[in-house]
Amino acid sequence: MKRWLCIGFFVIAAVASLAAQSAASDELDGLFATEQDMGKPAQDTQTSSDHTAQYTERQPLELSGSLSATGGIAIGYTQWPELDEPLKYYDGSAGGTAQTTLVFRAKPSSVLSLYGDVSSSLDTNTTTFAWSSFSIGSLFFDYYGLSLMSLRAGKFTTTWGHGRIFSASNVMSSSSGDISLRLNFPLVLQGLSFFILANSSYFETSGSTPAVSEYAYAGIIDQVFGPLRVTQGVRYQKREGLKSVSSIQGTLFGVDVFSDITFVFPHVSLDSFVSWTFLGGAFKEYGQTKIYGEYIFDSSTASAMDHTLAFVYLQRNIWSKPIDGGFKWEHTFYDNSGQITPGLTWRGLPNGSIQIVLPITYGTETSRYVIKNKDPSKRRITLVILAKIEGSF
Repeated sequence: MKRWLCIGFFVIAAVASLAAQSAASDELDGLFATEQDMGKPAQDTQTSSDHTAQYTERQPLELSGSLSATGGIAIGYTQWPELDEPLKYYDGSAGGTAQTTLVFRAKPSSVLSLYGDVSSSLDTNTTTFAWSSFSIGSLFFDYYGLSLMSLRAGKFTTTWGHGRIFSASNVMSSSSGDISLRLNFPLVLQGLSFFILANSSYFETSGSTPAVSEYAYAGIIDQVFGPLRVTQGVRYQKREGLKSVSSIQGTLFGVDVFSDITFVFPHVSLDSFVSWTFLGGAFKEYGQTKIYGEYIFDSSTASAMDHTLAFVYLQRNIWSKPIDGGFKWEHTFYDNSGQITPGLTWRGLPNGSIQIVLPITYGTETSRYVIKNKDPSKRRITLVILAKIEGSF
């Protein structure tokens, strides 16, 4: 299911500036793209080749990377236009962004491997007009020299839960900024992992030696029961309290389905209210058509009507092979606000594509989706035309 769950053609959720547009594009890009999950195999090799060397022998340092550049325009209205004053709420913007990522991989021995990536970005909507300093995205090592156990340590991102649109069940969402130690026991059921995570925000006194109780601790276990995969994960940090997520994933009548139930038990000194969320989703593919949906209920709000739905439809090769189209719709019954985003992507250029999207946000001025609108100008309707060049090396 994860292989196909992306939205690769229309990736902008009510964007205003090109910086916001590119950020939204990167956030949702690939929900239906196969390259990211399936990888990009190198040249075909002979079937008689010995592939065991990559697991048993030392591998030399490998360098790779990627570059993407996006430019375009966005025109729209902060309020619905009036016929007698068609330009009253008009707002337009133009600009571009670029990002480059450098990756290294190394394998000093058959039991030790290293990985790291750094990135820099450029945004024409800022006054600096300069590439940012390189920042570390990931930097960690894996060690397999222990019997029945492997470990990973360093800076890396861990994702729990199955939501691709709503992320409430990902109780490890802050791990991208943590320094983590993971102990993995692959032969315990279908996999058991323990985590110790550190972040400066966890510690009460900066500059002092952290107390053991201030670190974050987590564990997750997988087990397969027939056609179902069941997962249970828990995470605890002194300030945040205890969080747990219980997941079930499987196939029902040819449809991939999942459910995540999350409980949050805040620290007693902060809040004694226990909240929970239910997140469910389904995915189905028919040839060139892909359909995906999610539903979430959040008990942490005062209203019992905090139900939200999301639906994604993608049709590949609409008129010709390089043209994909579809739409994404999100709606909350909490205040009857939402967002509809139809779009088209043309991939007829080598390493290049053109995207046309039309995000439409509806609801009152104080409604959830209007307030959460990622467009800095808070435009209700925006026509966005983007040209993107990207490649790997």
